[in-house]
Amino acid sequence: MAREFPDADVVGVDLAPVPTEPENLPDNCRFEVDDINLGLDHFEGQYDLVHIRLVGSGLKDIYKSMLDVEKCLKPGGLALWLDIDYDLYSGYHFAYKPVASELNPSGAWLQRPIYGRAPFILSGLFP
Repeated sequence: MAREFPDADVVGVDLAPVPTEPENLPDNCRFEVDDINLGLDHFEGQYDLVHIRLVGSGLKDIYKSMLDVEKCLKPGGLALWLDIDYDLYSGYHFAYKPVASELNPSGAWLQRPIYGRAPFILSGLFP
C-alpha cells in the first residue's frame, strides 16, 4: 500500500515485530508492536482507511475493539475488517454483507469457502 500510494502514511500494527528489512521499506511505511486489546487511543481520528484482518481470535472484547477501530477513522473514513465469522456483523454500527451466490453475485465471496466447509469440518470429514 505504501508503494502504491506514496502520499499516504501507512502504519502496520502487530503483536510481534514484523520481519522486514528497514532499508526496503518506503519512507511512508512503518510498523508498530502493539496489542489492540489495550485500546487504540493513540490513533484516534488519524486515518481515512483502517484495514484489519484475522485478529478476531486474539481479541478479548471484539465489540470494544470494533468501536476502538472506528474511533481511529477521520470523518467519512472506512474500516475494512476481514476475519472469520466471530459475529463481526452484530451491532448497529456495522453492516453484514451477505454471502455471494449465483443469485447474489455482489455478495462477499470470501465467506463462501468458510461457510461451505463448516458442515464438513463439524462432521469430521476435513482435518
